[in-house]
Amino acid sequence: MATHQFDHLSLVVSDAELSLQGLTRSIQVGSVDMQQGALYARDLSGALSVLGLDTAASLVEDVARQLTLGQPSVLDVAQGLLPNVASALKDIQLGHILEPDEQLKVFGPWSSRLQVLVSRDTASLSSFEAVAPKSTTAQLLGQGDPGFKAMRMKGLSLIQNARIVNQRDDERTVVQMDALLSELQDWTLRVGQVPLSQLFPLSAQAMQDVWLDSPLLDLLDPLRELGAQAGSIQAQSRSLTIYMDWLGLNLSNENFQKLGQCMAVVAGHVKRLADGYRLVFPCSLSRMRMTPYVQNGQRYAVGSGQFIQFDPHADGTGFAGLLTVCSGLANQTLQVERVLPAQNMNIFAVPPDIPKPEGVSGVALDAMGEIYHCLSMA
Repeated sequence: MATHQFDHLSLVVSDAELSLQGLTRSIQVGSVDMQQGALYARDLSGALSVLGLDTAASLVEDVARQLTLGQPSVLDVAQGLLPNVASALKDIQLGHILEPDEQLKVFGPWSSRLQVLVSRDTASLSSFEAVAPKSTTAQLLGQGDPGFKAMRMKGLSLIQNARIVNQRDDERTVVQMDALLSELQDWTLRVGQVPLSQLFPLSAQAMQDVWLDSPLLDLLDPLRELGAQAGSIQAQSRSLTIYMDWLGLNLSNENFQKLGQCMAVVAGHVKRLADGYRLVFPCSLSRMRMTPYVQNGQRYAVGSGQFIQFDPHADGTGFAGLLTVCSGLANQTLQVERVLPAQNMNIFAVPPDIPKPEGVSGVALDAMGEIYHCLSMA
């Protein structure tokens, strides 16, 4: 391993530990310091994603979201979660990074606990039925749409917090304001979305509060038949990404290929489990969690539905490590010069009359308005 690479990793681990310490102090104070804790949590999430701990990073990002929203129920989950994060950081210092499956084993239970809290905090939305917009007409969504209900519940609070932050004069005000506005963007995405349970009504209880864009649901229609024989279907949403497990099912090779093709179309991937399959895909193709990276001096970004893992300990002069991505069933390994903290970004198609690098399907914009190319992997 190159010396400069080791120094870089040491600095990132050090930053992660400082953020972890700050977050630990904040949650010990309780709900009084939740906004400051949200900033530490976002910093920690960014460092974890650079270190290849994307599952933990995604989970800590969700903790940050709940802290930003002022949900005190997240404090107990955070207090139990942080020792596992500290342990993972110590493992990295010893040269061991948890593989994706190991990360799921360690952090999966905490993700489930957080999902229960999120579902409970938004329980009042369950009595509203989504109004799916029709693509053929300009239809106005009614007030019964749960996206509007969510925006009313959360949007007013977020905007008020942003106004309060705007009155302050300190170096972290801009960061906190950005976090609030990013959260508002994520909640805005809920407008017009439909429940994933429309695909599998019999499994509705196992996928509560999992929403996605209506056009995306249409693209996933082949899943109705492919997953019909599954013993159980469970799903949860985390950082604008949907994780759905089909258990008690063994598809034929032909149907497995069809499943992979379906996931590739929606910027996701599928993985075999011991007793079934895990499907990972975004809740929207217009805004999703992205991992930015630099390759050959050019900025790129890959969505969480196609991100597998980043190995920062890979040898190679001038390279930060190996980035593994997957579209449907097709894996690809990229040697990258740098990986940046994951964040939620808006996605735009590149107009056909504008020149673009080969293999690029669209662009993503980060919080600063920087442009990242999105590879076409379908």
